Amino acid sequence: MAKYVLTATSRTGQKVNAITGGPTDSRAIYSDEELREVEAAAAADPRDLEVTVRTLN
Repeated sequence: MAKYVLTATSRTGQKVNAITGGPTDSRAIYSDEELREVEAAAAADPRDLEVTVRTLN
């Protein structure tokens, strides 16, 4: 079961969602390790991503 929902939005309006072509995409995160990996990847992404994380109960 997912523990978090991570939403990434490009501050520069670049394509983030591969399906819709929009500047925002969300994904389910299933572990703390996966969350750290995805946050690190987002920090290094050239699209200047703003990342929010919501904890699921």
